[in-house]
Amino acid sequence: MTHRTSPARPHGRRRRSKGSAHARPARKAPLAVGIAALAALTAVGLVVTEFGNGSESTASTRQTASPRTDTATAGSPSSSGTPSSSVTPSASPAAEKKPEGGPGTGIPKSGPGTFSTAGAGSGPFGNGRIVTYSVSVEDGLKESAEAVASEVDKVLADPRGWTADGATGFRRVADDAADFVVQLATPDTVDRICGEYNLDTGGEVNCNVGRHVMVNLKRWRLATPAYAQDVPSYRALIINHEVGHYLGHNHETCPGAGKPAPAMMQQIKGLRGCVINAWPYATDGTRITGPPVA
Repeated sequence: MTHRTSPARPHGRRRRSKGSAHARPARKAPLAVGIAALAALTAVGLVVTEFGNGSESTASTRQTASPRTDTATAGSPSSSGTPSSSVTPSASPAAEKKPEGGPGTGIPKSGPGTFSTAGAGSGPFGNGRIVTYSVSVEDGLKESAEAVASEVDKVLADPRGWTADGATGFRRVADDAADFVVQLATPDTVDRICGEYNLDTGGEVNCNVGRHVMVNLKRWRLATPAYAQDVPSYRALIINHEVGHYLGHNHETCPGAGKPAPAMMQQIKGLRGCVINAWPYATDGTRITGPPVA
């Protein structure tokens, strides 16, 4: 059974404007060379601005801090629903370019902006303070709210997830009274809801704003180049990263070459020598972390 919901109108900080690159041709260089150089630098500027704003969110407990955006993953539930602890080699930084997807992928760019919420509920699982959540999917997508909710439940209940801190638990509910809501939506709808908090997700990335954990349909289906062979793991990273922001965790970076990338790292921007990882904790209960991002 599903329940129709419409996204609340959020409000927030001013949107950060994207940067741009400009080049001044040499006075005596041939005109053709100057134009070619300008075109090349402009292309570089476009790549920089697209990823400069990122897409991995940050928040404080119960989302009282200013929102941000982002996502990435490794070693998450397999397609069979059974958690996988395997970590595949990371892609080189050069491979971490613009995520693929667009015309011809079968992924709709926009939708109606209304949502169906998964019925029933789950849990509770974990200890300490129980945080409630609901899961909804934008109407018209092939993914059902119940199927997406099942994946989210498995990620949040995994012993390598946020419940490993011993102080956090989760329980899924089927109504709008949840503390936060995980919403799978088309790129335009994600942009609109995140944009109401003045965040620029550029049609590519996810965000956490207020009580909204917004999941971009393109990333849910295609992941990123580093996770192209393990989409379920990238989905786990999306949930762990954005829910981590909701719980108050900020961005981190790679702790060293060959080490697992923290779940709170903006892995979509590159791994910086780390290997992919979707989980905040290792199987032995050790927190996988890295230096904070200033």
